[in-house]
Amino acid sequence: MANSKERKKTTAKKGKKKKPKPLADPKALYDGAVSDFQAGRIKQAEIAVARLAQEFPGDPGVMQLQGTIALQSGDAERAAAVFREAVALAPQMPGLCDLLGTALLECGRLEEAETAYRRALNLSVGDAGVFNNLGNVLKKQGRPEDARDAYRESLRLRPGHVATELNLGNVLEDMDDFEEAASAYRRAAVVAPDDPETLRCLGRALLAQGELDQSQAAIVRALDLDPDHPEAREIMGIHHFLRGNLKAAWEIYDVRWRGETERLDAFVQAPWSGEPIKGKTLLVWGEQGIGDEVSFAGMVPDLMAQGANVILECDKRLIPLYERSFPGVDCIPRETPPVPGALNPEIDFQASCGSLGRWLRPDFESFPARKSYLVADEDRRRALRARYLDGSEDFLIGIAWRSVNPRNGRHKSMPVTALAPLMNFPGTRFVNLQYGDTEGEITALEKETGVAIINDADIDQMTDMDGFAAQVAALDLIVSVSNTTVHVAGALGVPAWVMLSKKPMWRWMADRDDSPWYPSLKLFRQSQAGVWGDVIERVGAALPGAFGAKK
Repeated sequence: MANSKERKKTTAKKGKKKKPKPLADPKALYDGAVSDFQAGRIKQAEIAVARLAQEFPGDPGVMQLQGTIALQSGDAERAAAVFREAVALAPQMPGLCDLLGTALLECGRLEEAETAYRRALNLSVGDAGVFNNLGNVLKKQGRPEDARDAYRESLRLRPGHVATELNLGNVLEDMDDFEEAASAYRRAAVVAPDDPETLRCLGRALLAQGELDQSQAAIVRALDLDPDHPEAREIMGIHHFLRGNLKAAWEIYDVRWRGETERLDAFVQAPWSGEPIKGKTLLVWGEQGIGDEVSFAGMVPDLMAQGANVILECDKRLIPLYERSFPGVDCIPRETPPVPGALNPEIDFQASCGSLGRWLRPDFESFPARKSYLVADEDRRRALRARYLDGSEDFLIGIAWRSVNPRNGRHKSMPVTALAPLMNFPGTRFVNLQYGDTEGEITALEKETGVAIINDADIDQMTDMDGFAAQVAALDLIVSVSNTTVHVAGALGVPAWVMLSKKPMWRWMADRDDSPWYPSLKLFRQSQAGVWGDVIERVGAALPGAFGAKK
């Protein structure tokens, strides 16, 4: 802050306005503003710093405090403007450049933020904090390798810094380097052994490696320290599912909402808690993706068998399929906000489709023996099968290789050319079941194998799930990664071989090659994360047996 002796003389203002009286003790006011800010008394700090800015316009120290308070108050745009002006007045102060970068990062102006951080590093070589901040903006820009390098440089300069180790671990997870991520989290845990967030991150990385025992130990410790930690509870629920402890898993499953309760709060009826439902009306409303809706729909027949009048809210693409499969169930489209029919207060109970498991699938004995619960359009199924066979007696195999799930789709997906070794079996025909634009990928696969893939342009599962169900039902076998395709196949009772990544997924549990959700499914798991070769080999070795079973 500028010394009071450096105040500029001003001329008297016109009219009755008077210039403020000179501050008796500007340093005391500045120190008081800092104290108020640190104590969370933001309004008092803002008043004090405004008075200082009036007395000392253009003072970099005052502007630094002013911008910092604005940033803390959530006004990142104002903070960026103040810091930018301060940098122009004091271009050799690296701390101002660092703060400008942080404000710009909060504003989402990533390239400008990177420029500010690099300027700070040019002025102050070897600042660990700035390298950490640079890593943050590089990660936001989708440059994980560069972010990793920045975090590592920060840790070289400042070993054992917990927040930076966590940042490094997070970006390594983004790069699917779970082993190195776990190492970063372990280093953080040495410094902060009682930090539940560090332990949660460690448990997550170990889980992704399939190290279930070590992961669970870390999560148990995290929950001992913070029993309500939502992410740690979610991972604990995954462990219960993986180990088949269904009752305990369902009790935690509601943590999936994590405060995002707009849909949860939209329904006016009483929540269903497993009480007798005979003669009552139950609204079952949709949640998550279409594959989840299809999976959880397997519990609708249980409700019907208990004598409930079911209203089923679902993705509108599923309505024709559900109306055929669940006669007597009133199917309504899933919308936000819900359609008026879903808000009828005369409905007795409501439950999300994912919440039904707590009451209807508490253990493996509660899974019904039925092989399927969805019914495809038989006329369309016959027509599609006849078209695909084209007079032959070939074995029809549907293929899909990608998931677009935002959380774990990249772990579940493979390049389509990884399927090439499966194309060499005589007497087979392959049908593309992959959603999205696949023309280039199919062309590449055909070029590599010399095998023509049936690509039915008349079926688009993104708009016509009933047609897609008929297409799946027309085939002899599905070979796919974990995506909507296998849920539809399992619900229809069509044989499907699911190729699973090393990273565990709760629905498929651990160390099983079958699924209680879908008796027609067989699971093929990666033995090494990111490596699909051995999975394809095992699928290929099993195919002749599938041909023989058909014969």
